[in-house]
Amino acid sequence: MLLVERRELLERFRAGQRAALEEVYRHYAPDVANFLSHGFGFQSRGRALRFAGFRQAFDLDNALQETFLRAFKESARLGYDGLSPYKNYLLAIARNYVLDELRRREVAMSPLVEAETVGDAAAPDGDGVVRAQATDSPSGLLVLSAEQDFLTAELARLYGRFMESLDGRDRMFFQARFEEQQTQVDAGRRVELSHMQARTLEKKLRERFLKFMQKHGYLDGYGRDATTPATPTTVPGM
Repeated sequence: MLLVERRELLERFRAGQRAALEEVYRHYAPDVANFLSHGFGFQSRGRALRFAGFRQAFDLDNALQETFLRAFKESARLGYDGLSPYKNYLLAIARNYVLDELRRREVAMSPLVEAETVGDAAAPDGDGVVRAQATDSPSGLLVLSAEQDFLTAELARLYGRFMESLDGRDRMFFQARFEEQQTQVDAGRRVELSHMQARTLEKKLRERFLKFMQKHGYLDGYGRDATTPATPTTVPGM
């Protein structure tokens, strides 16, 4: 929770200051190295497979450096919201790097991939990162878009927080109108509002939701006009 608890470090990190990048790297590199050495499960052409982890020190160190090169790009630094654990954000980037490499090598031929056991296939990974949804790639590998999964989980968390902030009536109306896709009239009828009252409430809730999401770094441009065990020694890009 380094960047969540230390806001001044987060600001320096987002600005790309060398000292901040070094501190973040040294703090999280052991966790990323551990993740890359232990592996994770994924699917390819309907088969449950498992990346067994990098076994050679050179490969592990290279994957570690490549992960942080991706993570320290300006777009990735600014894409992190500063509210969720940065470790999970990093592991999502590491997962995507590995899958990119497996796709490039042709996953079925890679000695780093093995069949997943039935018991493991449905289990979450030990790092706590939720498995991503799979999408077809030209090579036939079902690519787990980990960063997209992270974003989806983060948006779901924020949506839950927003719903918790509403009182009973507003929450019920919001659920009926936007989750259940009821008409404005029917949603209003559920909470005993006239059509005009329902229209007013919907406008208020839309504006409130938009401000809430913009406060947390999302929908920023919307509505203005009407994220081993190895001991690392160097920081990527330094």
